[in-house]
Amino acid sequence: MMLAMRDSYQVIGVESSPYTVKVRAVLRYRHLPHTWLCRFPQFYPPTAHVRPALMPVVRFPDGELRVDSTTILFALEALHPERSLIPADPVLALYAFLLEDMADEYLTKLVYFFRFGAPVDRVFGSQWVTDDSSADLGASELERRAQEFVVRQDGRRTIVGVTAESGAHFEATYRRLLEALNGGVGLDRFLFGSRPSLADFGIFGQLHTLSSDPTPSAILRSVAPRVEYWVRRAHDLSGVDGRWQSSPAPSATVVSLLRIVGDTYLPFLRANFVASAQGAPAFRYHVKCWRALRSAFATLTPADRERACPLLRETGCLELLEEPEPQMSTSPQFTRNL
Repeated sequence: MMLAMRDSYQVIGVESSPYTVKVRAVLRYRHLPHTWLCRFPQFYPPTAHVRPALMPVVRFPDGELRVDSTTILFALEALHPERSLIPADPVLALYAFLLEDMADEYLTKLVYFFRFGAPVDRVFGSQWVTDDSSADLGASELERRAQEFVVRQDGRRTIVGVTAESGAHFEATYRRLLEALNGGVGLDRFLFGSRPSLADFGIFGQLHTLSSDPTPSAILRSVAPRVEYWVRRAHDLSGVDGRWQSSPAPSATVVSLLRIVGDTYLPFLRANFVASAQGAPAFRYHVKCWRALRSAFATLTPADRERACPLLRETGCLELLEEPEPQMSTSPQFTRNL
């Protein structure tokens, strides 16, 4: 049932944020009345106090301010069961959760790698972010602030794990992603049927930025041009009325994406968790992600787990999802979230 406009949502974030466009696209698809305000939440007085300082900030109809795009999307699931983003089949729902989490927490490293790589990307990306953050900047001031932004981000390369040595890996991962998606998504064709899932919106958010920045957009158009068309359409899927796939077997596209989860994303999460268990610096949110994904697998019914295990084993996910959790030897040293 459509909400009255007085009960609408408000999204505070910027166009250059993958997570902002992800949440905005979900609200459009779900027919939830909302407004979008292009502002950096931490610089906007009504939301400057919100912690953690993530983007976007969403004001719910009851006035509560919420952050973390995945948490927001699950809250919407509870409040508005119609036009759900979670496949009806519990096994496919697990796959969607794995892919959405990888998009949010690992594909964002691809965005970082390209945005602060080649000079043309550094100029374009930094000026886009700076222009989104401040109104009425003159050209010289925009350039100055953009250069300061690049310097700050360069200083975070080691923390983020995007270094010169890892560059080849990130570009190869990007190409794997595009090759997996090309032909697997299209007009009214999504990862789990003819309607979009949690995973589609997560991947869309990151590809929105990658398809805008100069170098990754050139790769996209060369490797998988139809994926770009899909990304452009995914901004507003309010007219899509599709169905979840009737077959319990995932598509070849989903299988290829799960291979990236198994050989790249879950090992990354595990390494972060082991570091935290040993008292080394680690990312708090990635510890949460590691536990959430393993919990999602553990809560499958025995019958659903039996259906899921062959593919999870084939793609390298199963061992990491079911291995015993390392014991904390000392208090973890958490770094700030990305």
